[in-house]
Amino acid sequence: MLKSKVDEVLQDVNKLPAISSVVSKVLEKLQKPDVEIADLAQEISKDPAITANVIKLSNSAYYRASKPIRTVQEALMTLGIKTVKEIVLLTAAKGILAQDLNSYQLEAAQLWTSSLLVAELSSKIVQHKKLKIDKDLAFTSGLLCSVGKIVLAQFFSPVMMQIKTDLKDNQEPFSTLEKKYFGYTHMEVSENLLKRWNFPPELTDVVANYLTPETSKVNPLLTSVVHLASILIVVSGIGIDIGGESVPISPFALSQTGVTDADIETYFVHIPDLQAGLADLLNV
Repeated sequence: MLKSKVDEVLQDVNKLPAISSVVSKVLEKLQKPDVEIADLAQEISKDPAITANVIKLSNSAYYRASKPIRTVQEALMTLGIKTVKEIVLLTAAKGILAQDLNSYQLEAAQLWTSSLLVAELSSKIVQHKKLKIDKDLAFTSGLLCSVGKIVLAQFFSPVMMQIKTDLKDNQEPFSTLEKKYFGYTHMEVSENLLKRWNFPPELTDVVANYLTPETSKVNPLLTSVVHLASILIVVSGIGIDIGGESVPISPFALSQTGVTDADIETYFVHIPDLQAGLADLLNV
């Protein structure tokens, strides 16, 4: 088992994926109910790359602003704090997720596309089933589920042949093999990363439990939504990694969300439309 080596990486901040300090401070400010738009705009504007993407995406067809947006403050005023937060996190996530994961047999474009589709479908499920969840929160939760794979991917080489043998003889979820060989599942690593980045507990809980929503302690309904979205995107053939389609849909998630077989068929039919609608975000 490579657990001790994974531990070393998890304890060395210099070896972990990092997000801009501006993103951390923005998230911190957003947890305060009395946050001021001017303060947020000033904080976001400290990072030129994030500022550029906020303005670019605010003017995109995806967000459909009612008027041209020229500054971060205008974006906040026109689209709202929640939407600009989503754009900030999109920019941060692209910087981390847009890389090849050869060990997981995922190219950068596949990983980013599947992450965005899980995010978008999570948001659509919330709206379609009229669930008491903020659709922006659902989007962000879905976006970050695979981030732990970035860390674990570097440890595959010594045990790749054993993993491939196990995959042939074993029908268990691939996360079981992650745990066997690395001492961690990618969900546990994702949880570790989001805690280091000072993300809110709801998001941390989702990434830690999205494959087993019945274990969610903070928001089982939100975790169930992301669970369904992630499974459906993989089954549709997008973002299939080395683990294949080994995770079944959780009955708990279906019960929590009220999603039916007919709903699932509808979501499948509309996945190509979702992907087409994400064109602006795919090129962040």
